[in-house]
Amino acid sequence: MLVAGGGPVGLTTAMFLAQRGVPALVVDKRDPFGGPPRAMSSLRTLELLRTAGLRDAVERTGWYGPEPFQAVFKDTALGGERQHVAPPARYVRWLENCSPVDSRLMLNHLQVQRLAYGELLRCGGDMRSGVALTGLEQGADGVRVRLADAGTGEEYGITADYVIGADGAHSTVRRLLGITVPDREVVARLHTAFYRADIPAGTAGLHETLCFVRNADVFATVISANGRDQWVSHLMDYPGRPDDTDGIAPLPADRALALLRAAIGDPALPVDLVAVNAWEAAVGAASAFRSGRVFLAGDSAHVQSSAGGLGMNTGVQDGHNLAWKLAAVLRGQATQRLLDTYEPERRAAVRASLALSRTMHQGYRSLGDGDPNELYELAIREYIHAMMRYAYPAGAVIPPGDTSAPVVPGDPGDLSAPDIHGDPGDPGGQGDPSRTGPAAPDVLSDRVHPGHRLPHHLLETPGNGRTSTLDLAGADWTLFAGPLGTPWLSAATEAAAALGIVLDAHRVPDGALPGLAPDGAVLVRPDHFVAWRADRLAADPVTAVQRTLAALLGQTDKPDAHGA
Repeated sequence: MLVAGGGPVGLTTAMFLAQRGVPALVVDKRDPFGGPPRAMSSLRTLELLRTAGLRDAVERTGWYGPEPFQAVFKDTALGGERQHVAPPARYVRWLENCSPVDSRLMLNHLQVQRLAYGELLRCGGDMRSGVALTGLEQGADGVRVRLADAGTGEEYGITADYVIGADGAHSTVRRLLGITVPDREVVARLHTAFYRADIPAGTAGLHETLCFVRNADVFATVISANGRDQWVSHLMDYPGRPDDTDGIAPLPADRALALLRAAIGDPALPVDLVAVNAWEAAVGAASAFRSGRVFLAGDSAHVQSSAGGLGMNTGVQDGHNLAWKLAAVLRGQATQRLLDTYEPERRAAVRASLALSRTMHQGYRSLGDGDPNELYELAIREYIHAMMRYAYPAGAVIPPGDTSAPVVPGDPGDLSAPDIHGDPGDPGGQGDPSRTGPAAPDVLSDRVHPGHRLPHHLLETPGNGRTSTLDLAGADWTLFAGPLGTPWLSAATEAAAALGIVLDAHRVPDGALPGLAPDGAVLVRPDHFVAWRADRLAADPVTAVQRTLAALLGQTDKPDAHGA
């Protein structure tokens, strides 16, 4: 397996593969660990690192802020708050309780990369920096890849079973495949400064939240990149800012330093300017996420700005979705049909993430004209939807009400439960998350529902006390059965053995997992997404589970409503 791109998406994808016994080689023409910290982790990214066995390392490496999704508005960073903005309390409470991970915990992208790189090496993978991918040639059994030493230009070739392009917004892999980003839209042009400065830790909210500064000299953000002395500022406007209609020119270092000191509020403050980038904030999705044996992930597949904070994180989930599927195919557990589900599933996630990015940019442009609390209520709803609550309406999922769902003689159970969002016109919960009123999708739902991430609930387990459903699910297939569904447990074990897959089965108390019937069962994929739900005990649970798994893995067609 070859992964092009050693950023957080490439390295985490390679790590997920290596942990599943698929040796992965990462190549990057640059040093992936060079440059300042930029992107920040989301809760879902930290959940995936936790599942990868890195819980202790994440907690040692990261830092903690207060409540999530907060913002302060100031005249200067060192000055007092003019306004503190927070979303409605119900959203904050949900974020605080939706995961086994502390919602205040954060990592920057370099920290994510280093953790993933260490685990990749431990699992037998490798990375070569200073190596550029220059060509691809696909065959029936693999991909012939041309690589070049970035220093000497010397070229050589290797053959990989599959290639994953995680090489960024200007992806070489995407270009070689002839894939474009037809809907790419520039939403902003700006300068972003990365710097070190000793800003007092007691400064109101500054080390933990998004700080907007507006004064006569500058309109900018001041954002902590490590909870201590590393900072990022988007310099959005200032007197004399040149017109950027046709592009944005570099900002001289002395001008950048003056603007940063104006934003911080101390003209004499020592500031170590690491870099200042002139860039276009763009959003858009590639016309295809796959061509044969080559897949795109992260910015190679979808470009989005830092607004909303989910660019890197959506990409990490791309890789996690793809890794378990590739591993299953390479082990002979699944067919190519399973790989066909990658693009439709991830497009659903990307749509939600891009919607958040657009909302945030529109909101930033109008911050001086309206109530920022309104923006933050809309934004947090979209943020939760894009990070945790988007749905896979198609793919390796059997939705309730799908007439092609596995049905076995003797009635395997009611597979057509009503939609949890209460909107019959939007059965997958994929409607516009900004809608209001009774038909709006409930992003705060904690019920199990096919196509959605398994919700976090604490369950009493023998010898372990209270354990999260996400920790019980782990990295393999999992079946949860209600208190009257004991036959599902042995059935799942027998069905998994017949198909050659690893599956854990757990019985949970009544009401402990909302949406699970007392004699029903829920099947969870290795990426924590609910694949199937039966709302009562099947007459033949072994056949029901085996046929369901076989269909999900692409080994068989989904049987019709009358059985096969």
